[in-house]
Formats: sequence, C-alpha cells, structure tokens
Amino acid sequence: MIPLLATLLLALPGAVPPPLSGQAPLDDAHAPSNSIPEARASLTPDTVLAPPSGPRIVMLGAEGEGVAAMRIFIPLTEGPVEEGAGEVLRDLALARMQGLANLVGARVSASRTPWGLAYEVEGAAADFEYLAYVLRTAVGEPDTAAAALDAALHHLEEAQARARETPDGRLAAELRAAVAPGVSPLEGSAATLRGLDAARIRQVWRRSHQASAMTLVVSSPMVPEVVLAATRGMGAPEAAAAAPPDAPALPDRTRAQVQTLRSWYGEAYGTGPDRDPVAAVTALLLADALNARSADYEVGVELWDLPSRSVLVLTGAAYPRNAERMRRAVSGTMEALRTRLDEVTVRDAAARARADILLDARTPGGLVEVVGRAMEPAGAPDAAARHLEELSRVGLGEVAALIDRMRAQAPVRAEVRP
Repeated sequence: MIPLLATLLLALPGAVPPPLSGQAPLDDAHAPSNSIPEARASLTPDTVLAPPSGPRIVMLGAEGEGVAAMRIFIPLTEGPVEEGAGEVLRDLALARMQGLANLVGARVSASRTPWGLAYEVEGAAADFEYLAYVLRTAVGEPDTAAAALDAALHHLEEAQARARETPDGRLAAELRAAVAPGVSPLEGSAATLRGLDAARIRQVWRRSHQASAMTLVVSSPMVPEVVLAATRGMGAPEAAAAAPPDAPALPDRTRAQVQTLRSWYGEAYGTGPDRDPVAAVTALLLADALNARSADYEVGVELWDLPSRSVLVLTGAAYPRNAERMRRAVSGTMEALRTRLDEVTVRDAAARARADILLDARTPGGLVEVVGRAMEPAGAPDAAARHLEELSRVGLGEVAALIDRMRAQAPVRAEVRP
C-alpha cells in the first residue's frame, strides 16, 4: 500500500491490506458511561504554550512519573518537483535519532503524514533533557552527505517500486489516482526522485522546519519552564516563509509489469471530511460485513484520511476460480450492511472505535501520538478529546445516511489481474 494516507485498516489475516485489528470489542468499549468523561480528560491538554520564537507546546498530564514522551509535528507541503522530499527528510532524521536513542534505551519513531512530518521519542523522565536533544537533532539540518542521502533515496526507490510492482500497491495507486486525482503519493514518483539532490532536500528543510511552525506534544512530569528551556534552538534558522516551487514535475513514464497469481479488486467511495467519526464507525461495520461474506478469498476495508476529505475503500484478492465471487462480495457489501443495520450494531461499533483510541493512548508515547495526530489537520489542542466525544454520539441515523449517500454514488473501481 502506498504510504500517502492516515489510514484505518481492518481486514482478515493476510488480507488486502494486512490487518491492524480484528479483535472483539475491548473491555473499555463496554465500560460504564461515567468513564467517558475521564477518558476525554486524559486527552485534553493541561497547558498550551505559544512562545514567540519556538514551537507551540501542548502539555498533557503524566500518569507515570518515570516516563516522558514527546512528539513534534512539522507541517510540510511539497511542490510538484519536491514530491518525496518529506520521505527523505524522515529517513535521514530517523537515522540520526536512532543512534542517539540507543545510548539511553529510548524509543524513537518518525513518520510522514498527509499533513507533514512527525518525530517521537519516549524514555525515562530522568533523561528528559537528553530526549529533547534527540528531538532537536531530528529537526536539525539534515545530513545530506553522499552515503546518508544515497541510503534514504534507496529506501524511497523501494517504496515507489512497491507501489508500481506489487498488486496491492498498484491497486491502491490506481484507486487513489481515480478518487483523489489532485493528491500525490507521499513517496513521489520516479520522475521526482531524480531531482531530489542534496540542495533540494536542504531547501525543503529550511523552508519547512521553522520552529514557529512546529507543534510539540509532551507527556512528562516536568514543569513548563523546563520544557520551554529544553526546546530552545530547534529547527532551521528563522527566515521568511516561502511557498514551495510551483514548477511542474516531469511526467512519470515509468511502467512496471505486476506479477500476481490472484485477481485484486477494489472499490472506493468519498465519504466527506477527514477524521469524520461517522466514517470511522461505518468502516468498522463494513469490515465486519465484508468479512462475514468472505470464504476462499481475502478481503479488507480501509479508511483513507486525506487533507480535507476521507475515502472508504473495500478490497479483495482471490485466485481465478474464486475471483468472480470475491468481486460480488466486495460490490454487494454496502447493500448487505444497509439491510441489516440497527442501533445496537452501530453503538457497538462506535464503542469499539473509542476503545481503540483509548488503547492506543494508554502509554505516554501512545498518548502524545493520539493527541498529536488528531491536531495535524486543524491544530486544535483538544481535537482528540472532541473526536472521542463525537464517536460516542454516532448512531443509526448518521451511519445510515452516510451509507445511503455512498450507495447513491458510483464507486471508483480498479482491478489487477494475473
């Protein structure tokens, strides 16, 4: 699958795409109603700081005083000739972070999202200043020496090859191109890769990695003054904001033959705004319905969150003898779900969606990721708490209305055959 989207994945083992969760509802999903305000409070920041020359700081309560976690987000919009630069910056930063984190046993990660770049670190609270140093290094000037840059470009080449040459990658790419033609894959193309030299990567870094544009989410027992001091000097030297270059990218004429023994089929529907709680619940219900219809083939459901919109995708893969049954199951799932939809089923799916969020946020590292990711599209510090609350209000009427809208539109279809 091409890494261009914030995605909810639901599938059978080995399905298209691999499963993220196929579990029964968690205990948290059926917790007493009075636990919801407490859960919402845990996702609500204690303090929000906006220093004039540093990142905005969002501080969360720290349940375990022995652990600190931080996540810094940098908005990034690439110009046509820069597509893929964010992935290169991510790869270069992660290599720097990992070497430093290993010295104190800290956990680090870096991700390219539809809205920018995010770097995370989690470790002992006693090492807080060192953890902040790891983050400062992550957002610092990239190492564009030949060896480091060549390794990052090689990883990007592999990602592009997966999108071109694997059946699930080709299927996802074709669906994306048809349902969201204005949204480019985050790994760029073979044509843009040729232009990602050291000078261009540094140019993208200088433009995007301004401290004043960053948002730092912190779960730590440290007082705000300590956090402020630890974040000084982050990012590129202050400079006037500049727009990405608008020069068009060279056309990508790369064509690759996909080798597959199975037929891969998918349908995509636009569902509305990104991070829509109704779409999240509907995706869970469709995954249940599609899994119930599958037999000797594999199926999956994805919810793609793109900038300003979301897309719901149903996919399947089958050997030739079962390919037609698989296509009918994928195409008929929307109708099958609508005919048996009821309030109890919808409420259970909404509870499962809330439980997944709370499960993800149970550690300091998970908490800063849940809160930070929810903030990315619009920047509201309480976005995660509000999303959790909105999920609790999703009912039969909202899901039925969304399914009816999707049934009324012709889905985008794509297929990869042997």
